[in-house]
Amino acid sequence: MSHPESSPYRIHVRDIARAPGAHKTVHESFSAPERLGTSLIGVPAGADVELDMSLESLSEGVWVTGTVTAEAVGECGRCLDEVRVDEPVQVQGLFAYPDASADDGEESDAQDVFEFDGETVDLEGAVRDAVVTSLPFTPLCRPDCPGLCGECGARLADDPGHAHETIDPRWSHLKSLLDEKES
Repeated sequence: MSHPESSPYRIHVRDIARAPGAHKTVHESFSAPERLGTSLIGVPAGADVELDMSLESLSEGVWVTGTVTAEAVGECGRCLDEVRVDEPVQVQGLFAYPDASADDGEESDAQDVFEFDGETVDLEGAVRDAVVTSLPFTPLCRPDCPGLCGECGARLADDPGHAHETIDPRWSHLKSLLDEKES
């Protein structure tokens, strides 16, 4: 995804680029321009996002480490109640210079390697990857959530003794005869 120069994920690194050993820290707070996450749970657009990053210049590019903090909102996979997850997520990656992969002959498809123009790094891909992989596959409101009744949809946490009388289908004809006799 390409964003304009004003993207909050873009950090200027001209001052440390191509100067191995140079270091820079960045602390940014902004509203998420787009949703980060899956259809079940994610950081909604407009939610507060905090980046706390450390950037270090290397001969191959700029190594970025740090955390992103944002509140993800979703629904419980069992009872459909709202779920909120607000934990810092670790972000890391090497933003390789455009000519770095050609020089060393190594493959550049590593998971934590991103390309950049040598002047600014766009952290959106690294942040998106870190946030999405840290979110639960099946969000739960609590680990022991009993969910909903499969027959009527009642919330089982509200009525722990909830049950339905079920009759073995092989005996249903006899039950109907008994019901006729009673009436």
